Amino acid sequence: MRPSISRAALVTVCALFAALIATGPAAARITPAPFAAPSPGGVSVPVDPHPVLLAKHYTAPMIIVRHGDTLTKIAKRACHHARWWPELWWANRKRVHNPDLITVGEKLRVPACAPVKQGHAAAALEAIPKPPPPAPAAVPVAASPPQSAGTAPVTASYSGSAGCQAHIIADESGGNPTAVNPASGAGGLYQFLPSTWAALGHSGLPQNASVAEQNQAYYQQVALSGYTAWAASGGC
Repeated sequence: MRPSISRAALVTVCALFAALIATGPAAARITPAPFAAPSPGGVSVPVDPHPVLLAKHYTAPMIIVRHGDTLTKIAKRACHHARWWPELWWANRKRVHNPDLITVGEKLRVPACAPVKQGHAAAALEAIPKPPPPAPAAVPVAASPPQSAGTAPVTASYSGSAGCQAHIIADESGGNPTAVNPASGAGGLYQFLPSTWAALGHSGLPQNASVAEQNQAYYQQVALSGYTAWAASGGC
């Protein structure tokens, strides 16, 4: 004889089967819920089922130097403060020796933004090359008077060798190779007229020529006409 099941027991069994069907597969029921226990305030806080493990060593990001960049410009972009540049230089000091000189395309490490350390700021300022001292002021040099080409400085006084030459020099110029006759324009030791001087093949004026060139003109004139050119002064 089979045991009989009461009506109340049958209703209970049917309710359990209905609850199992409503909740879905068994695998879904054993999967841990993605929510932690309620917080003290009564609000459930979601928990990531795949937590991210933080690295033990922080790796600073890199930045590529663009055209027109300076450490201050990069510091302002990276940390919103241009005055943060000493920390940027400190992180890259082994490749950036001069903080005022960075190269386009160069990769720089950008450390975490933090207050500038006093020692880093002092080292950064010390790494900037000092400007060279100003050059001493040039002392103006007085320009020497121009001389015609092929001439040598004239002497203060010349008396000639002897005889007619010494006599003519003493009578015409008194031994002054730069003497000029304001009335006739004749000049030099022998008081050559400019036209005579040019006819003998010399340039410029006789009073501006060297003693050697004036003597050469004297010998030329003597060879051409003897001492007649100085007859007015007594000749020889």
